[in-house]
Amino acid sequence: MKFPALLLAATMTAGWSSFAQAAGCQYDMQCKGERICQQGQCVFPDAEDTGEAGGPSPLPTTKRTPSPPPPRGCCTVAGKLKLSPAAASDTSLVVGDTCQGMTSSGKPVPGTICN
Repeated sequence: MKFPALLLAATMTAGWSSFAQAAGCQYDMQCKGERICQQGQCVFPDAEDTGEAGGPSPLPTTKRTPSPPPPRGCCTVAGKLKLSPAAASDTSLVVGDTCQGMTSSGKPVPGTICN
């Protein structure tokens, strides 16, 4: 006699839990935390923007910053030196043009523009 009652109780419990899961949410207060009820499912508010709500996902945005101009130097017999202040401000110089490189002591040395 206990076995049929136990079987009936187990069947009702299993049926009730599947019914509760199938019902889903009906309003936001039924969802935990920051989630909201949308189309019977608890979702995070930003899920609408990321595509979890059924829409296409947006493409990630990347910020592009202009790349700085390549560092220019003056290739001399003493090695690659910084350009003299007068030559550094001249943007029309290209690789191979003559320049004045400055040593660490400030002495100008003739050379050619190089990268």
